[in-house]
Amino acid sequence: MEISTDQKKRNIVLLILSALIFSYVLVRAYVLSITWDEAYTYIEFARNGKIILDKYELMSANNHILNTALMILFTKAFGVSEIVMRIPSLITLLLFLFYSAKLVKNIHNFWLCITAFLVITVNPYLLDFFCMARGYGLSIGLMMCSIYYFYQLHVKEKKIRFAFLSVFFACLAVLANFVLLNYCVVLFGLIALLFFYNALLAGSSFKEKALSIAKGLALPAILMFLLFLFIVPIAIQLKEAGALFFGGERGFWADTVSTITDRCFYEMGYNYWLQRLAKGFVFLILAGALVFVAGKITVKKLKGHALFLASLLLLLGLCCLSTVVQHKLMETPYLLDRTALFLVVLFDLIFVFFIAEFSKEKAFAALFVHASAIILIVHFCLSFNLHYVLEWKLDADTKEMLSDLEKIKEVPKGKETVSIGIPLIFDPAINFYREKNGLDWLNTVWRNETTNPLQDYFFLSQDVLASTNRDSIEVLKTYPGSQHVLARPKYPSKELKALVTKELNFENEPDKQFVFNQKDEYGPTFSYIVNDSVTPDKRGIIAFYADVAAPDISRDNLIMVISFQTAEAELYSWQKAYIKDFIKTQRDGYRARFTCIVPQKTRSGDEIKAYIWNPEKQMLHVKHMDFKWLATKN
Repeated sequence: MEISTDQKKRNIVLLILSALIFSYVLVRAYVLSITWDEAYTYIEFARNGKIILDKYELMSANNHILNTALMILFTKAFGVSEIVMRIPSLITLLLFLFYSAKLVKNIHNFWLCITAFLVITVNPYLLDFFCMARGYGLSIGLMMCSIYYFYQLHVKEKKIRFAFLSVFFACLAVLANFVLLNYCVVLFGLIALLFFYNALLAGSSFKEKALSIAKGLALPAILMFLLFLFIVPIAIQLKEAGALFFGGERGFWADTVSTITDRCFYEMGYNYWLQRLAKGFVFLILAGALVFVAGKITVKKLKGHALFLASLLLLLGLCCLSTVVQHKLMETPYLLDRTALFLVVLFDLIFVFFIAEFSKEKAFAALFVHASAIILIVHFCLSFNLHYVLEWKLDADTKEMLSDLEKIKEVPKGKETVSIGIPLIFDPAINFYREKNGLDWLNTVWRNETTNPLQDYFFLSQDVLASTNRDSIEVLKTYPGSQHVLARPKYPSKELKALVTKELNFENEPDKQFVFNQKDEYGPTFSYIVNDSVTPDKRGIIAFYADVAAPDISRDNLIMVISFQTAEAELYSWQKAYIKDFIKTQRDGYRARFTCIVPQKTRSGDEIKAYIWNPEKQMLHVKHMDFKWLATKN
């Protein structure tokens, strides 16, 4: 079928807009520093090949299954970098843009088609998640595929195929982000309702109607069964582990509606009443769409785009209702900011399709979409940045800070690494760059006594800096975007002495090395009982070194551990570093190094242990181990 001149113009403009949006997100995916959640997913799950976990803990919900699986696939193929880890999100951005364009390109008015596309896509908060290695962007892109085929159910034949594809992409969206389970269940219910509705309109026998419904729902029902079979056990374990903690308890409006609306303003500091007006506009559009659909039902003209609009209203309404019911019955938190992002996309679709249908009767209605598109473009321009994503703004300067630190670092004599004191928010990102960039000179970071003078450097947020004695530190650089500071002690330790030294050479072992294998969970252990006559000053650093080689890097998940416990065996500090951070090639020898500051609560009689832990029973060759208590040299 020949494409009309008008349709060609639409396709060209939509393609140009999509290219501009994709280019912006692509550049950000390349230049933005890794964020806490991305780095944690990689360090704890992706690099260890963990998609389905053996054990679920507090942070296990950070494992967005489809995102982790794709992260593993792409990093194995192309190596570890920010852009490689973010490729899956970029691919789903293409899907999001493509199917958004397909949804709107048949709107009757050219300019309404273009501005409708902008309303759906030009949201800076939404676009943040397409330049990050997280499941949120994946789920939204896949949800848009699902919605497009759901739309096709309303306007075309071959309904069985469209029903299958809609549910298929919805199931993939759930694997990317479990929050989309509500959407998936409601969607399946609406597809079933649509098949019943079409069967009632058909002039066939009851048997033929029943057979038609059964054929249409068979494959989607199988998909839903398999999805539940897969995710329900995982969801139960996550809930039991307390991992489903992210959310609110105040109520649907305060937690879900208000937070996601505020996030979409992208902290631009707009007038308070302007923000209230925007929330009122959302309410008016939904109310207007409901009245419009009710009118179509009254005159029996609910078909095509009008029927799709009615389905979208039901989809959004039932998704919202289901979260409230879940909270009441299962005590799950209300959706909060990014977890409610899919509701924004559903609202945008309702808005543009409502106005598109209403403008057929009242042409002036199209002005609402045109004006909204202009406002969103202005908002997008004000929000434009190549420095941070809103949700993880505090991570924006980590990459630059480590580049600066590498240039100025000074390793104290008697110590093999530089340590940096940080608050909780920075540790996964710094450890990610330690591995990616081979920063063996930097100790694995562990949030412990952030501004202890035994640290060599500090990377501090403004709130931590405010509670720090400024006379004790020297600020080396302040980063304009986040206002974080790189600093060091005003009187740094230039040289350290060893008060306690222990070594293991494995002279009696075959090949003079200890070999971890499938039966060894723990290897040889250093133990030191704190003795005031030997270590009277508890201001010390424990150093643990091991000369190692791995026969198979892909199966090396061994951990260096330094632990502190009381004389009654009560553990009060347990710190770790991954040995694989130091291994570059198989079989070659490398020196793994980990230090930690002795906790302030350590007392005489306490026991300090240093050992290599092999929780997954993998292979490692250890040729030498060192344990030292280091103190400042007077």
